[in-house]
Amino acid sequence: MTVTETLPSRLMPDILQKIAGESTLMVLDVGFGVHETVAHFGNRRCKLHFCGLPDALQSPPTLAPPAQKTGKLIDESIRQENLLTAWRDRFRSVLDFPEDTRFDLCLFWDSFNYMDDLALKAFFEVLHPYIRKETLGHGLIQLKDDNQVMNREYGIQAQDQLAMRPGHHGSLASWPRPQARVASMLKGFAISHGVLRRDGLLEVSLKTE
Repeated sequence: MTVTETLPSRLMPDILQKIAGESTLMVLDVGFGVHETVAHFGNRRCKLHFCGLPDALQSPPTLAPPAQKTGKLIDESIRQENLLTAWRDRFRSVLDFPEDTRFDLCLFWDSFNYMDDLALKAFFEVLHPYIRKETLGHGLIQLKDDNQVMNREYGIQAQDQLAMRPGHHGSLASWPRPQARVASMLKGFAISHGVLRRDGLLEVSLKTE
């Protein structure tokens, strides 16, 4: 893919219809704020927050070696918990919103696929205070290894259309997973609908649990 493409979306119309009545819309876009999304919400009262999440994933946190070598294997569960804590700290610096922020819509795009299990779990734990019981979400899940669906940027072209263009995070690894595994780590959210697209990505709509 070398140019901007327009793709149909079967799930976005229902999501946008459900939030149409909000007087002031609060939207989180984990990408970099493409002009299509800005233009789409520009005709109504809306606060758009873009967090550029791919930048935060470029250099995963690393753990310092133990101060003393005891000759014993480091407890893997402790290592995992320390790494989870490091990811939480990383995402708190990215999701640094006013305490009373509550989003109506979260546009995750394909961000799930650039986080391993620990990072994905930590991200949604940090995001959780900023959602409410009516918050909706949209995302794209990579089910199998395929470099052709990586390194893309997305936006809302129209109610039923997504804009897609080459991204700027080609160095990021991807983590293909089944839908159920991804769903188990989305604290506060549940997958309400899923549609398999022709490119192999699963388009999903999310609701809060």
